Amino acid sequence: MTSKTKLCALLLACAPGLVAAAGSPAASIRDVAAATGLTERQVQMVIGAHTAYAEYRTSYDWARRRFVQALGQERYEQLMAGREIVLDNGERFAVNN
Repeated sequence: MTSKTKLCALLLACAPGLVAAAGSPAASIRDVAAATGLTERQVQMVIGAHTAYAEYRTSYDWARRRFVQALGQERYEQLMAGREIVLDNGERFAVNN
């Protein structure tokens, strides 16, 4: 094998590890629910397509206010803009659209 071929093979072997290291945020909906005091379903309603939930009309405003209060306005706006945020426990979270 030539040195170029060896280098390519090495880079291809390392690629999955590099993607995993820089990959998706570690936190899940469950972690966000625990951090905000909401249920997983309420978190999904606030950050996702709210009208898909039967309880939308009666509890969306309350859940959104509580979500914003728990995260803070700045982190909420960053999350809804599609950026990654850091939860209080140090884990990163982003909405995967």
